[in-house]
Amino acid sequence: MHALPEPAVTVIGGVAFRHVDLRAILGPDLERLPWVTRILLENVLRAAPREEAAAALAAARDWLTRGTSEAEIAFRPGRVLMHDTTCIPALVDIAAMRDALAEAGHDPAALNPTLTVDVSVDHSVAVDAFAVRDALARNMRTEIGRNAERYRMMKWAGRSLKGMRVHPPGTGIMHTLNLEQLATVIAETEAGGARWLMPDTLLGTDSHTPMINGIGVLAWGIGGIEAESVMFGMPAMLRLPDVVGVRLSGRLPEGALGTDLALAVTELLRGVELGGAFVEFFGPGVSTLTAGDRAAVANMAPEYGAGTGYFPIDAATVAYLAATGRPAAIVERVEPAARAIGIWFDPAATPRYTRVLELDLGAIGPSLAGPRRPQDRLAPSDAPA
Repeated sequence: MHALPEPAVTVIGGVAFRHVDLRAILGPDLERLPWVTRILLENVLRAAPREEAAAALAAARDWLTRGTSEAEIAFRPGRVLMHDTTCIPALVDIAAMRDALAEAGHDPAALNPTLTVDVSVDHSVAVDAFAVRDALARNMRTEIGRNAERYRMMKWAGRSLKGMRVHPPGTGIMHTLNLEQLATVIAETEAGGARWLMPDTLLGTDSHTPMINGIGVLAWGIGGIEAESVMFGMPAMLRLPDVVGVRLSGRLPEGALGTDLALAVTELLRGVELGGAFVEFFGPGVSTLTAGDRAAVANMAPEYGAGTGYFPIDAATVAYLAATGRPAAIVERVEPAARAIGIWFDPAATPRYTRVLELDLGAIGPSLAGPRRPQDRLAPSDAPA
């Protein structure tokens, strides 16, 4: 927390929290920065050494001039999300490192992740029984028998490694678990004897990790080896990304669903060269979409070729957290904290983007896709041909 010598303080619910104040640091330039860039910059300003933070700030200002940058930044996520397929090799590595510590005369229990690691166990669940009343129970019995060795390994990790939470079979796939239960949007931590608020960020070992961007949590997918390094305190290095803005206007007509919007966005973005750029959705149309609609679009980021697809934090985010039963303290801090940090969404804002595309929600109707590629979108009337 030493990058800012004088952090801002905001009182929420009678508690004083420290945080980065991007508006105080950037002045008028803040309104021109994409929200994803604001979150990346907040991360560096809060967590990096002073020289590194100053360089990132200069790179962000230069990005505003050119819409692109070659500068590299160190991103330190708040948490890591893994599924059972990728976590097992990581756990074997951790167990081997603990053995090496013990053989060298050190306490093996000293080796622990430096941030929260959540593991979902339902990524490789197979369906053997279906269309019968006891299908779930029968499938779970089969799973326990088939994967007993793997489950014992994960059970050991959940009990032995501080900060690692293993969610047992039957609790849902990682993206749903993250969206409905784990994400806080605004995270809290303690450092230097003070309580801090910051954007909830994560890296996940699956290409569809960006689904969580539908509620304003910046995330993208990484490989298992990179996840191991991140969980032990190494930052993820990335070039300050190009950001393609998709300006949404209008409102989805009756009968059009979030999946129809996701297919339309995929078709639009597959028509341009993204090259792994971050995509951000802005404009008045964003405010008409539910969190579910947004998550459906964000989930398709791998299909439309983006590093991530982001919807900023707004009232729909807060409503979704409340509807999914998050604690009141988490729900009530989101808006004041996001406003204080400088990452609350303004539908009238027109940030600087590398490139801007337009999409009228009112022109989207029911559609079909496939049979093989999601960008092959068809109107129902065209399906027979």
